[in-house]
Amino acid sequence: MVTVRLLPLFVVMFVGMVIAAKPARAESKTPLKLMTYNVNYANPDPDSALDAIEKADVDVVLLQEITSEWKKALEKRFDKQYPHRMYRIHTRAAGGLAVLSKHEITSEELFASPVTGWFPAERLVVDSPLGAVQILHVHLRPAVDGGSWIKGFMTTPPLRRREIESYWKKVAHDMPTIVAGDFNEDPTGSAVAFLEKQGLTRVGTSGPTTWHYVVWSKGTKSDLLKLDIDHVMVDQRLSAQTATVLDAGASDHRPVIVTIEPR
Repeated sequence: MVTVRLLPLFVVMFVGMVIAAKPARAESKTPLKLMTYNVNYANPDPDSALDAIEKADVDVVLLQEITSEWKKALEKRFDKQYPHRMYRIHTRAAGGLAVLSKHEITSEELFASPVTGWFPAERLVVDSPLGAVQILHVHLRPAVDGGSWIKGFMTTPPLRRREIESYWKKVAHDMPTIVAGDFNEDPTGSAVAFLEKQGLTRVGTSGPTTWHYVVWSKGTKSDLLKLDIDHVMVDQRLSAQTATVLDAGASDHRPVIVTIEPR
């Protein structure tokens, strides 16, 4: 009788040992390639932006300043290359967001800006080669005030800080996180500094600046202003060495591409 009573226990123990003996599934060594790109809602040559996106062929593309017209063009061009696509059209033409992904987007939500009238941010969870990764997709308040860039340079930094603080409170803090998009400030800005205090690292860029203000004089094009204002930042669970800025497209912004790996 004792042997009979113990038999189920022996079976459970044996099955447990067999399961334990199986090798654990190896983590994927495939990195995640991501692009952020403000395409400019009034881009004079949208096809050049679409060509740059198609040629880069990354895993996830984050796009800012998406309008209904841009959505139509993206849907036509990328219905096969990027099977997972999401769009958030905004009442202000420059406020729209889009995501193109080769991997499933398992969660998405929009956060309104705490600064009245400005652009929203988007939280995504993507089932990436690294596993589930959280992405905070941002387009922060432009550095212009009353039409003046000079005044805006002085008055808008606290507004961007307010935006990023608001968004950061709403993201999950128990999963690998990327913050990327158009920050509208250089690497020394207040929003970047806030995220650095939360343990994120800005990925340094190589190539030309991410933004440039072009002027024409006597048929010659030149950059009157140029700054790095589009950023990718990763938390301590992720690693990225360098982001490449592509000299492509006709937007005032350039595409930024980064390869991200687990730390």
